[in-house]
Amino acid sequence: MKKSLALGVLLLFAGASLLPGEFRKEDIKVHKLDNGLKILLLEDHTIPNAALYTYFRVGSRNERPGLTGVSHFIEHMMFNGSVKVAPGEFDRKMELAGGSNNASTGNDRTGYTDWFPADALEQMLEMEADRMQGATFDPKTLESERQVIASERRMGVDNDNDSILWENVLATAIMAHPYHWDVIGWMSDIQSWRRDEIIGYYKTFYSPNNAVLILVGDFVEAKALNLIEKYFGPIPAGTPPPAVLTVEPPQMGTKRVLIKREAQVPSFQIVWHAPSVRDPEFYPMSILSQVLLRGQSSRLYRRLVREEQLATRVYGGQDETIDPYLFSIYVQPRPDADLARIEAVIEEELAKVKKEGLTDSEIQKVLNATRSDFYMGLQTIGGKASQLAETEMIYGNFEKLFTIMDDYATVKKPQIIEAAKKYFTENNKTVGTLIPEGGQK
Repeated sequence: MKKSLALGVLLLFAGASLLPGEFRKEDIKVHKLDNGLKILLLEDHTIPNAALYTYFRVGSRNERPGLTGVSHFIEHMMFNGSVKVAPGEFDRKMELAGGSNNASTGNDRTGYTDWFPADALEQMLEMEADRMQGATFDPKTLESERQVIASERRMGVDNDNDSILWENVLATAIMAHPYHWDVIGWMSDIQSWRRDEIIGYYKTFYSPNNAVLILVGDFVEAKALNLIEKYFGPIPAGTPPPAVLTVEPPQMGTKRVLIKREAQVPSFQIVWHAPSVRDPEFYPMSILSQVLLRGQSSRLYRRLVREEQLATRVYGGQDETIDPYLFSIYVQPRPDADLARIEAVIEEELAKVKKEGLTDSEIQKVLNATRSDFYMGLQTIGGKASQLAETEMIYGNFEKLFTIMDDYATVKKPQIIEAAKKYFTENNKTVGTLIPEGGQK
């Protein structure tokens, strides 16, 4: 939802080394302006529309204590006034042109997405270029939007038991790395950001050399490139943003979070440290996450929901992040469920994987399902633009989109067993429980 928190990024699973038909690596035209802006162009004349995605390499990973949540806040402020466009006018002009837009912030990136009739391309490029470094951060509007963010946090985190438990589990499992806080940020920081700090952060990360522009749809490459050069070319390159250097130290024992608060039912979450998307061990862990947690035929759903009737829902998996993050399992227990038994069942299933691995049919089912999901996402120009943008941001290069299935296809059962043994350990685990006041201990 526009101007709201994105809790995760799109799972990217390609279906072949070269994707079918018109969506081939060779059809992606790559350009770079003198100011460092990377441009990916894909002509698709199926319909007379275009999708313009402008992504910046900035998210909660780039924040610091005192400025947590500021990436998400700037996403809001990008719709609240720039040099040429008054507050609220971006949406109005977009809609008058027959288009729509969205935006989201994650751990590792912030993205702005526009969909519109092809003949509105120049207007859309002009508006996006204007707000790349022209956001005004009007003091009155800033304070109003600050209250919107604070309200969003109260409703989405402070008054939501599952979210408050997750925030505590996350902050307990990850001590040093900026993934320690959620994208929304801490309430005390939201209430105390200073305008000069916000603008400084914006100027640091919202520069053309820290962005990628993806255009997919009904346009002619040469003409589109001239327009991009016209509006984005004059924006000066910024000083390269500071690198994130902190490495999360190894966990040295199981951590437990217990929260007691007013609730109808308990909440249960369990996480383990997991590899980044750029680590070869990501692929066996990703396959394993699907077997354990995807759908009603998954191993944990069968055990926890159907057989032992301890829960009404179980879900989770491994997020795609630049740096190592977490493999998470979320369980919605039944009101009288034994939470210790839930944890025991999960450990029993993980022990089976460590001993026996997965079956050939389970692995093939995962590959079939993810391939299907991937192609479904490529049926629209927006889907193509999204896949290109996310891959460029998280993997570091859009070309990974066209070879990733090769990495999955080469995973062998022994690698899955070894990955399970490495990551699903007692020393690597954090368990969170939220129980109703006066409930089980």
